[in-house]
Amino acid sequence: METISSIAKRLQVTNGRVYQIIRELPKDKQPNKSEQGKYNFNEDNIKAIVGHYNRTGMKQNDNPNNNEIIKQLREDLEQARTGLQVKNEQIAKFQKLLDQQQQLNLSSQKLLENQKSEKSIKNNNMQSRKNDSKGGKSKPDTNKNPSNETRESFWKRLFR
Repeated sequence: METISSIAKRLQVTNGRVYQIIRELPKDKQPNKSEQGKYNFNEDNIKAIVGHYNRTGMKQNDNPNNNEIIKQLREDLEQARTGLQVKNEQIAKFQKLLDQQQQLNLSSQKLLENQKSEKSIKNNNMQSRKNDSKGGKSKPDTNKNPSNETRESFWKRLFR
């Protein structure tokens, strides 16, 4: 005794599709239902279902339009993959360039800081020499009599 599931397996379709085919059959070829609502199939009913399925061309493997669509979709998918690979390569290249730019900026910043500190040191040395040359002639000797004369503070002497 045949069932909906066994017919569906034979035709390689779902059970729902078998029910659709049964509804599309003429009334005299449709199988009878039992009291429980199940179909009772005989040989004529099964042949009618298989024949209708083959006539309507519902087999996906035999449909040339589906094969062309699948072929086109595969080509589109391959093009998308190729495009994705190109984009990934471009992203990697831009990341590398960005890293190089960051390294260059960092080295430039260090160089500028070094130049500023060298300039600052030179200015301090120059100012110190000017103060030494001016202060050496007119500066009174602080060690002679510290009680009478005002003595320069430690910090003032340190930063002349």
